[in-house]
Amino acid sequence: MPEHDRAVEAAVEGELALLDPDVRRSPERVGALLHPDFHEFGASGRHWSRAAIIAALAETTDLESPPVVTSQVRGVRLA
Repeated sequence: MPEHDRAVEAAVEGELALLDPDVRRSPERVGALLHPDFHEFGASGRHWSRAAIIAALAETTDLESPPVVTSQVRGVRLA
């Protein structure tokens, strides 16, 4: 990732923050990371609105579970 592309770096940081159980359980913190027009389509084809994702994460995230660990994450500006 080019060092000068702060927008891409910020997007990757936000994605990684969403893996943190403390963030996932906080509607305020998740809401700050998701764009107001956010929509997600799951692998099953189910549509999730921003409000539905925020509520589902707050209700289902187990704070006792170990955090998700990832590596080699990089972002690429498409347009």
